[in-house]
Amino acid sequence: MEKKSLYERFIKCDWPRQVGNLASTLARLSSLSAKPDYDDISRNLLREAALLIEWCAPNVPENLQTDLAVMQRELCYWYNIPLQAEIRKLLSLRGRVMSDYLLHASGLG
Repeated sequence: MEKKSLYERFIKCDWPRQVGNLASTLARLSSLSAKPDYDDISRNLLREAALLIEWCAPNVPENLQTDLAVMQRELCYWYNIPLQAEIRKLLSLRGRVMSDYLLHASGLG
């Protein structure tokens, strides 16, 4: 992920698309985090999702800002723990739950 390029493309979107892109990142995390071969990619997706939250939070409705802050803290927590078998399953589930919630909140899903 090239941070500057990603930021420039992301910030041009309206807030529903920004949140939709975040949901897409979390869906990819959900799909890949259960597999040990993708631990490095999962960590990159955790970092990317935390960045996307940072960038879109000022643009979303106020009621969604608190939820995004909680999600960002959770993603940072996941980033800092070892990914073991049971942890991967839980991370996969949480990624899907967050993705589904954000798709609904954005009006895209």
